[in-house]
Amino acid sequence: MIPTITKKYQNVVISTGNIITTELGQRKSNEELFDGLKITLHSDPSEERVVVEKEIDELHGRVQRATQELTTRLTENGRNEISIGAKIFLNRPSTECVNQAVEALLNILSVTHVDNVVLAYHPNAVASVTPVATTGGLAKSPCSEGITASKSSYWSLRNGDEGVSELKELYQTLEQYALKQQITQLGIADLDAAALEELHKSAQVAPTIAQVNLSTCCVVPPELQEFCTTHDIQLNTHSDPELLLPEEQFEALAPGYSIDWSLRYQVHVRCRGVLTAKGYIVGASRSSD
Repeated sequence: MIPTITKKYQNVVISTGNIITTELGQRKSNEELFDGLKITLHSDPSEERVVVEKEIDELHGRVQRATQELTTRLTENGRNEISIGAKIFLNRPSTECVNQAVEALLNILSVTHVDNVVLAYHPNAVASVTPVATTGGLAKSPCSEGITASKSSYWSLRNGDEGVSELKELYQTLEQYALKQQITQLGIADLDAAALEELHKSAQVAPTIAQVNLSTCCVVPPELQEFCTTHDIQLNTHSDPELLLPEEQFEALAPGYSIDWSLRYQVHVRCRGVLTAKGYIVGASRSSD
């Protein structure tokens, strides 16, 4: 369970440290997060190595793992020689959560700016969008069955005008960091062309990255591709689920707490494109009694 120090706090931040140094490897993001949190929160006290790696920040209410090793990875090359990117996963309309996530990212990585931040906002998240392997065999991918995107998977139709309005407000919070040069590029995940156009029209700092999830379809919608090409937006694919970690799974790791936000960061060496660090940071709060 969460170390006792966090009982002092309504809000806590949990950092998995650099998971590349563990056996997690290149796995599905929901599996990486769950196992990363498990290692951070449930380490065997009899293992001296683990005890040394775990740190409790009493001042800020943080549980952090392997911060020294992470610092080493971030400083072994000059700041201009590495690229730091992050993706924020949010399922409720809270600008405070966006602020908490960015501030925690900058503070834990001890940097003044990051190169890009992508926002994934799914107020009506569907659990287990990314298939999880079972003992019964691997789940078939949509590509193997010839499935293409349906209108029911379009972000704007699923979340409506209210969802678009909430998204704009969350994005505006990120823009403030871009205007202060603490984030170089802003990005957005899983929007259809209609929602992306609405966001783009109202943005002070236009998104330059758009991510599309190919776990539900294999062909990028032509209208989305055309919009991105016209507005010089880099179109990338990903396979992250809409709900990165269901509440019941987090409850098993941290009884009494609920996830407010989560983010994944990745650090690449620019000249070689080598991934040198990768980890997750989670913000959680005590459940209401």
